[in-house]
Amino acid sequence: MELIVISRPGYFKGEASQINRLFENGMELLHLRKPESHPADFRKLLKGISPDYMGRIAIHQHHDLAAEFNLRRFHYPERLRLLSSHQMLEQLQQEGFILSSSIHDLKALQELKYMAYVFYGPVFNSISKPGYKSVVAPDFRLPERGEEQPKIIALGGVKVERLEELRNMNFDGAAFLGAVWENGMGKSGGEA
Repeated sequence: MELIVISRPGYFKGEASQINRLFENGMELLHLRKPESHPADFRKLLKGISPDYMGRIAIHQHHDLAAEFNLRRFHYPERLRLLSSHQMLEQLQQEGFILSSSIHDLKALQELKYMAYVFYGPVFNSISKPGYKSVVAPDFRLPERGEEQPKIIALGGVKVERLEELRNMNFDGAAFLGAVWENGMGKSGGEA
């Protein structure tokens, strides 16, 4: 099962050091998500992260900074994906970029063969977004998928103790946000 950490949406003091520490301690993949952030702030954060980890970072914004930092993973939030042409996304995939997106309806999988994986959820009630409730039934199980379809990563309320439950639901991976940042791991250094 693939495990992904999604950054907090806001910046905080010591964030680059915390990210480096998480990678040193075995974090596989980080999604750097900073909605409404300024490119200069995004660049500053990337400069603080060891170049050794750039291949394991997917960026949600400021895709134009990819060449400067040798980034090869782009995430397209659903809204941005819907504004992007299929041809452009397929071209990026053909050029070796690893693409991901977010979906809220499993029917969208049919159109996303150029995505390596997608986030789907919230599977459980969100930790970081109070009031963001689960969209799946207690007996939910993803259908078997063909090789042409992207992997499906569970998002929303994901905790380590729920990984077996996610496996039983047939998810290919899990994305952590609140379980990492709201429970102390990402708070060293406090708010900026």
